[in-house]
Amino acid sequence: MKYAWVLAMAVVMACLVGPRLESCGPFPIDMLFTTYHGVLPAELESGQVGVLRPHFYRRDLLLAYRTLSGLQPAGARAAGRREATAASAVSEAPRSPVEAWMDARKAITPVPAPKEVRTDKKVPGADYEFFQNCLGDAFVNAATTLSKRVAQWGAGSANVAEWVRGQDQVFQNCPGGEAIPKELTAGDPLLAADRRYQIAAAEFYAGKFEEAAGDFDRIAKDAASPWHEIAPYLAARACIRQGTFEDDDDKMAEATERLRGLLKNAALRERAQALVDFVRARTEPQHRLVELGKELMQPNAGPRLERVITDYTWICDHLEESSDEAPAEKSDVVEWIKAFQAREPAIAEWRAKRTMPWLVAALVSADVKDPAGAELVAAAHAVPASSPAWASVTYWGIRRQILAGDPDAARKWAEQALAAKPPVATANLLRAERLKVAQDWTEFLRFAARTPAAISFIDAENPASPDDVRKKPAAFDKDAATQLDEHVPLSLWADAVKNDLVPRNLQADLAQAGWVRAVLLKDAATARTMAARTAELRPELAGEMKTYLDAQDAAAARFAAVFLMLRGPGFEPVVRAGFDRGSPVMERDMLRDNWWSLVEERPDGDRDANHEALYDLYLQGEMGPEGFLSKEQRAAGEAEWKVLAESAGNSVNFLAGEAIAWAQAHPQDPQVPEALHQVVEATHFGPADGKKSKEYSKQAFDILHRRYPNSEWTRKTKYWY
Repeated sequence: MKYAWVLAMAVVMACLVGPRLESCGPFPIDMLFTTYHGVLPAELESGQVGVLRPHFYRRDLLLAYRTLSGLQPAGARAAGRREATAASAVSEAPRSPVEAWMDARKAITPVPAPKEVRTDKKVPGADYEFFQNCLGDAFVNAATTLSKRVAQWGAGSANVAEWVRGQDQVFQNCPGGEAIPKELTAGDPLLAADRRYQIAAAEFYAGKFEEAAGDFDRIAKDAASPWHEIAPYLAARACIRQGTFEDDDDKMAEATERLRGLLKNAALRERAQALVDFVRARTEPQHRLVELGKELMQPNAGPRLERVITDYTWICDHLEESSDEAPAEKSDVVEWIKAFQAREPAIAEWRAKRTMPWLVAALVSADVKDPAGAELVAAAHAVPASSPAWASVTYWGIRRQILAGDPDAARKWAEQALAAKPPVATANLLRAERLKVAQDWTEFLRFAARTPAAISFIDAENPASPDDVRKKPAAFDKDAATQLDEHVPLSLWADAVKNDLVPRNLQADLAQAGWVRAVLLKDAATARTMAARTAELRPELAGEMKTYLDAQDAAAARFAAVFLMLRGPGFEPVVRAGFDRGSPVMERDMLRDNWWSLVEERPDGDRDANHEALYDLYLQGEMGPEGFLSKEQRAAGEAEWKVLAESAGNSVNFLAGEAIAWAQAHPQDPQVPEALHQVVEATHFGPADGKKSKEYSKQAFDILHRRYPNSEWTRKTKYWY
């Protein structure tokens, strides 16, 4: 059977091909209140798994299954860290393998050293995918061998110079090729033997796998070569790489035969067995999956656990992609992950087995109308806080009560769980549940704030660092932010900016956004209150707020506000979920996160991964509690939002219209030239909407150049957009 598997994301495969490298660009870093892809490492290493959710990566669910089953999964990772710590203790400034090679290489001055050595190469047949062709061991081996040859021949010898020339050619094949060193037919026998090894290695990296395997075979037969013992293993690697890239099962079978012949070699046995396992994972995936399932549940798995989990995950992923059947012999963990990820009914399995993994799966999947719900909730309540399953069964149990229409029980359970002071990610999820059933404004404020648990960059997640927490010690998630922006009236914003239930940094966020909001709604009294509070909480904006507060009349105050918003691209009439804008309020953002737009809608069915957990509670996608506002308060808040969206939904057009109107009515105002310049800039760097924004841009440009030809702002405004 053949599979279209170009590259394997397994530990063993990293030794053969290496990880793919993705293209990159300027991407924002997002705050997460809980992880989207898997378990936080700190929880896992402490014997906990946090709140498990169905879309977690399969490998994290495998580790979680072990933990919930009473096995500690962190041994491999902890051991790896201990080894890294020990290695770093040897040198105060450890170098990467490539750097170590380059340092050794530069010492051979008779042969000019390359400026850099790249290790990644384009995947054959792909346009934008790359893999790490030359791995760290290759550079470590080269540096070690060079050190030995220098000790034997001398750094300035012709032999060392020739050896280095050959090795330079070997590494030229890492990103490209072909650069194959020439064989040496005369001279030092050791240098000639090294050259034959360099030729085979260069062929391997150049993708000439048949030639590489043949040359490694010839080296294996040369007992005088220092490379004859490792050569059979490398020939097998060449067969595997060829079989992988060319999807050639015959080559994989050949590699297996070669490797089995090495299992009696004590020095190569472990590495050979690892490659045999890899090949069988590709050629006999169903059978290998069963074996891995059994290995997974072995206690004290040690460093091998990482390989077992990675290979297991890889096989499952590719069986899924190729639509092949799962093995006839099934393991409990396979069935659990399948049921959990698909949210398949699991009550029968839980009743039959009474294990923690199946209790979690049953709580996740059971219909809220299922009469077994009370039984599941009772079982979840009985799980002690010390259990690694506690966070999961508590969260999913409370969710079940909420969706089943028992908010009083959910409130009580959530507050009891929060009183146990769970880890941040779990606490955030529990606070989200408690907010869902908030009964009034006070309860809303009590549970609205969350703490950063992780950050995401593109598709990668990492635990939040102390710097991340200092940057934003408390934040709103989308449930609270949506309600504040679209449903809470400005009168309650005015309460929140001085309410001790709201963390001080969030009071500042609300005051700053509330000032913009009040200006747009023409609520001068609230705008002044918000400006004064912003100046108090954000001293860096105190001067700007004072200018606004010192305005002599309502019209002047409104233009002062518009002028300040034009100069400050970070002002907006809404609070954000997660991190604030990446740049300071008064600075333009390089990712064009400037000013605001209230009219951009998320496409139907498009979910926001940063807030994915909230969709467990808000099945229809509309975020936030409903019962915390009175009917009158909600109506007032929604009416205000409608006014904001209709009158100032596009910040560029709103600010441009206001500034141009002021410029035409007050041509002698010395601030007008700069305001017109800022209008043109906003149409370029802000959320311009096309035709209307272009009209404003040209109008501001024309007024500026016609009336103020000698202004420095005119000289700075060379184009309109």
